[in-house]
Amino acid sequence: MMTKLREMTFIFIWILVIAFVGLMVFEWGMDFTGLKSQSNVVGKINGNKVTIQDFQQAVQNLYLQERESSGQEPDEEKLAQIRDQVWEQYVQRVLFSEEIEKRNIRITDQEVFMQISQNPQSLPPAISQNPNFMTNGSFDMSKFQQALSNPQIDWTPVEAYIREILPFQKLQNIITASVMVTEEEIIDDFRGQNQKAAIKYLHVPVSAFFTDSVTVTDQEIKSYYNENKSEFELKERRRLNYVLFSSDPSPADSQKIRQLAEDVKAEALAGEDFAQLADEFSEDPSARNNHGDLGYFERGRMVTEFSDAAFAAKEGEIVGPVQTNFGLHIIKIHDKKIEDGQEKVHASHILFKFAPSALTIESAQNLANNFAEEALDGGFKITADNLKYEIKQTPEFTQTNYIPGFGQLTAAAEWTFQAGDQEISRVYRTGQGYVVFELTEILPAGYKPFDEVRELCRNRIEQEKRKELAKEYAMGVQGKLDSNQSLSEIAASDTTRKLMLDSTAEFTRVQSIPKIGRATEITAAAFTLEIGKISPILESTRGFYFVTVTQRTPINEEAFKAQKENIRTRLLNQKSQRFFTEWYEQLKEKADIEDNRYMFFAS
Repeated sequence: MMTKLREMTFIFIWILVIAFVGLMVFEWGMDFTGLKSQSNVVGKINGNKVTIQDFQQAVQNLYLQERESSGQEPDEEKLAQIRDQVWEQYVQRVLFSEEIEKRNIRITDQEVFMQISQNPQSLPPAISQNPNFMTNGSFDMSKFQQALSNPQIDWTPVEAYIREILPFQKLQNIITASVMVTEEEIIDDFRGQNQKAAIKYLHVPVSAFFTDSVTVTDQEIKSYYNENKSEFELKERRRLNYVLFSSDPSPADSQKIRQLAEDVKAEALAGEDFAQLADEFSEDPSARNNHGDLGYFERGRMVTEFSDAAFAAKEGEIVGPVQTNFGLHIIKIHDKKIEDGQEKVHASHILFKFAPSALTIESAQNLANNFAEEALDGGFKITADNLKYEIKQTPEFTQTNYIPGFGQLTAAAEWTFQAGDQEISRVYRTGQGYVVFELTEILPAGYKPFDEVRELCRNRIEQEKRKELAKEYAMGVQGKLDSNQSLSEIAASDTTRKLMLDSTAEFTRVQSIPKIGRATEITAAAFTLEIGKISPILESTRGFYFVTVTQRTPINEEAFKAQKENIRTRLLNQKSQRFFTEWYEQLKEKADIEDNRYMFFAS
């Protein structure tokens, strides 16, 4: 009993961690050296300040969770995503809390008790998936109720967690209370997923008229450009000069990795347990679960260098290091066999990734910091020329979280669209190393010049004219159908070979139509047209169609009755989530949100 109590205490400690997920902090990736002021406020949400200390604590918590779940250190891009996630949590927490207060939402002791005792599946996995509450792999309510009535177990942390989340759940319920699912929506969803049809069709493809001569005048091109100018609209764009200080592994770094691989191989050859060596040294994330064991695989399943080495080695042999684009591998061959006519190998491996040393990283950062300081005084180009650094340039880009060539680099992207012409940035850390930018060009919003899109306009007009030719041809086919000719007869008499007669396999309303693709009009006809009757002209992006339904399954009423309530629940959840998300986005648009993260972070 005491052992179980100790296990339960450990569980409740983790519930407290979950309950206060927004209150833990980390100081990785932050750079105060480039701050414009000594403020510690990373942002404000309707006047509520978020300090850098609190923000970093929340980042640390999610960072550690990510590292634990993935088994590896999150990279720069993932860390930026974590910061975005934490910031969004702060925004949600403030805005939702204000709404809870405004609506006077309160939680009673009875509601807390009912939530815990009657709905344990809503509790964190530490409770809902706890082995102590399981019987044959399923949650056992009787075991849970026994634990609830045990006075030696302190449920206070669970109560605190429920008191924390219930107001937000009640707010969501209030906002989505008006959302309903109609009977028609339920039957339409069932039909879409379950009813099937097959069709026969006569196709008049636009592609059949590509060799037909069409004339496009300059006036038509100019008119098209003016009438569709919004399609050629350009947002404000900017272009950057940059100097990159690479943090790629140095030759010395790579040699250390090679030496480590040789040393570990020597230990394996000396009789050390290969699985234990994989647990200790392998940088393959899967090693934490499979201890380096890859099971049986055939040629071509692994990258060429790895596969060649594995199949060339003998059973029981340890080979390597073998270099691939993943790094260096020490490979142990357990077994070889022929299965279904294919040679297979059972092998384990230990992966060593080439990575820069702390000294290499620090050196790149120091060089970047020194360059940034000198460039601020002496100018970007002059300093780069004096120090023999290569200046590169990004393509022009619009305002997003990405910078061409560097991927997601939120802080630098935000700086780019707040900086002035020729302004020099602070040092930013990227997956390639450290970089210093100079804003070299600001391209205002406007439209692509006519001369730049002239040929595009011409091609679109030609396409439309050829589509008109296809439509005219289809009208001729319509006339033959009106005189009671069949699709097969019309196709057989088509000496121009512009018509295509074909049929499809079965498909549902929500599936792409085999051989045709997505085509709303054709899908609608397949599920509404009387079987055997020929449709009027139906248009798609690929041309024009005449369709007849060859097969359509009826609605299975028994299956519908069995699934009806599950469909209702699913649709209600989907509609409620969409409604709440839209409500939240509107709430956020009206809020006064000041995001200063770009001032604090170097990546």
